[in-house]
Amino acid sequence: MGLAMAACSNGPSGAERFRIKPEVGVDRMEQVELWFYQNGSEKAYMKAGTMLWYRAENRIEMEDGFKVDVYDSKGLKVISRISAKRGSRDVAKALLMAKGSVVANNLAGDTLFTEQLFMDEKAGRVFTAAPVRIRTPREWLVGDGLEANRDMSEYRILRLKGNVRLDS
Repeated sequence: MGLAMAACSNGPSGAERFRIKPEVGVDRMEQVELWFYQNGSEKAYMKAGTMLWYRAENRIEMEDGFKVDVYDSKGLKVISRISAKRGSRDVAKALLMAKGSVVANNLAGDTLFTEQLFMDEKAGRVFTAAPVRIRTPREWLVGDGLEANRDMSEYRILRLKGNVRLDS
């Protein structure tokens, strides 16, 4: 009888894995690394803490932060990087949304800071309507909204509020 009581106790042992209530049609993944390919070349590499795939909606949610490395057309070199606290990806539309402390970098050394950023993978463009700050090697740019190409080598702040030159 003593053994049966010990085996059914609510102690912190094996029962920990049942703390998360499973949902039907939702796949939960931890410490995820995904490679995205196009025409046999790496297009992007994504690393996320926790990922939920809502199969019926064909949507992925990243809850514990994520990072995406975007590769050149040959799949050999990282041309830009996006990281954020949270995000989602509409698989059918190939639309990635980054939210919360978003940071994006390009090869020229420019760094974008914003709270929300979208990447349209099919059109090869990055955009937001949120306030943005961009630090280049020579200046800080501040404004609202941004449109950029996929590697963020060319971008346009929609409503530029100002810039501050940095001493070299």
